[in-house]
Amino acid sequence: MTKLGLILAVVLSFGFGLLFTPLVRGMAARLRICEKPNGRTSRDIVHIGGVGIIGAILFTLLPLFLFFLPDGPVVRAFTPVLIASGFLVFLLGIIDDLRSLHYLYKLILQVAVSIFVAAVGLGLLMHFGALRVAVYLILPLFLAIAVWMLVVTTSFNLIDGLDGLASGIAFITAASFAVAGQTMNQPLVVAVSLVVCGATLSFLRYNFPPASIFMGDSGSLFLGLLFGLVSLLLVASGEDVFYRIAGNVMILAVPLLDTALAFVRRLVTRRPVFEADHRHLHHMLLYRYRSMRKVDLVLWGASAVFGVLGVLTMRGNVIALVAASALALLVFIVTLRSMVRFKLPNISSSGAEETRYRCSIERACAPRSRRRIRTWSSSTRATVREGTIARSRRLVDPIRPRSASSLPASAGRRPESSKRGGRRPFSSASGKGRSTLP
Repeated sequence: MTKLGLILAVVLSFGFGLLFTPLVRGMAARLRICEKPNGRTSRDIVHIGGVGIIGAILFTLLPLFLFFLPDGPVVRAFTPVLIASGFLVFLLGIIDDLRSLHYLYKLILQVAVSIFVAAVGLGLLMHFGALRVAVYLILPLFLAIAVWMLVVTTSFNLIDGLDGLASGIAFITAASFAVAGQTMNQPLVVAVSLVVCGATLSFLRYNFPPASIFMGDSGSLFLGLLFGLVSLLLVASGEDVFYRIAGNVMILAVPLLDTALAFVRRLVTRRPVFEADHRHLHHMLLYRYRSMRKVDLVLWGASAVFGVLGVLTMRGNVIALVAASALALLVFIVTLRSMVRFKLPNISSSGAEETRYRCSIERACAPRSRRRIRTWSSSTRATVREGTIARSRRLVDPIRPRSASSLPASAGRRPESSKRGGRRPFSSASGKGRSTLP
C-alpha cells in the first residue's frame, strides 16, 4: 500500500467522521432518540453515534479497496465477511440501542454472528488458498475463532461505559494494530486499522467528557467485530502463531481484563453473570478519582502500554511477553480483590456519608459545561443540552427546571398598563381598578 493510500485512509475517515457525527446527533435530536438512565448509563443522551463511525469507516474503505489495496485471496475473503457480518452486527446494535433487547436475545444473536464469521471466513480463506489446515483441525479452529469473536465484541461493548473511554481505547488499539500490520507486511490490516483510527479520533471530538453523543451498541459492537477480524488476519499467515496470538491479547488487554473481571466478580459474589451494574473497571476508578477525564487518561495510558508490549510480543520479544503477562495478572488480582471487597456506605448507619459519597460521584459524572446544539426545521427548533431534548420556540433549560420561587416577582401576574398613560386593564367605566386576580 502506497503512502498516499495510508494518508487518505486517515484523512478521509477523519473528515467523514467530523461530517457524519453532527448529522447523526441532529437526526437523533429531531427524532428524540436518547438513552434513558439504566444499569449502565446515568444520563439522557444521544446514543446512536455508531452510525456516524460506521458511515465514516465504510465510505473510506470503499475507495481503498478499489484503488489502493492489492487484490489477493485475503482481500477477496475478507470483503464479503466484513460486509455481511458488519451489517448483522450493526443491525443488532441499532435494534438494541432503540429497543433495548433482553440480554439473552442479544447474546444469542452475538453467538450467531460469531459462528457466521468463523464458518464463512474460514471457508473463504480455505477456498481462495490463503489458509491451509488439516482436516482434524478444522473444528477446533472453527470453535476458537467463534469464541474469540464473541469475546472481543462483548468486551468492547462492555468497556463503553464512560464518556470518551471506548473511542479513545479504540483509537489506541487501532494504532497498535496498524503498527503491527506494517511491521509484518499486512497492508489490509494497516488500511483497516488506520481507517478506524481516523473515524474514532473524529468521534472523540464529540465524545470526550462531557460527551454530547455516545457510540452505543451499534458502534461498540462494530468496532469489536473489526478488531476481532484484524487480529485474525495477523494470525492467518501461520508464522509465529503463539507470539501473534499473545500479542493480540495484549493489545486488547484493557477491554478483555474488564470483561474477565466483571464475569469473575459476579461469580465470586454469587450475582447474575449478565446483570448490569456500575462496578466495572472504569466505574471503580471513577469511585476513586471522581473524574471521568482522569479515568479516561488512566485507562488510555494502560491501553497504550499494553499496545506497545503487544506489538513487541508479536515480533518475538520474550521480555515484552513476560512483562505484559505479569502486569495483566497483577492488575487482575488487585482489581478483583478491590471489587469483591468494595461496598457502598450503609445508609442506615451513615446517612450523611452516603449522601456525600453519592453526590460526589454524581458531580463527577455530571457535565462540567452545558453545550447547546441547535438543529433547525421549518417550524421548530430542537435544543439538545447534554442529551436532553426540548422542542420549543424559546430555549428551554431541561436540566434545571425553574421552580416557583426562582421566578421573577412579576411572573404569574397580568401586565399592568404602561406608565406613559394607557388604559389600565380590568378597570371599570368609573376609572376605579377592579382586579380579578386572587
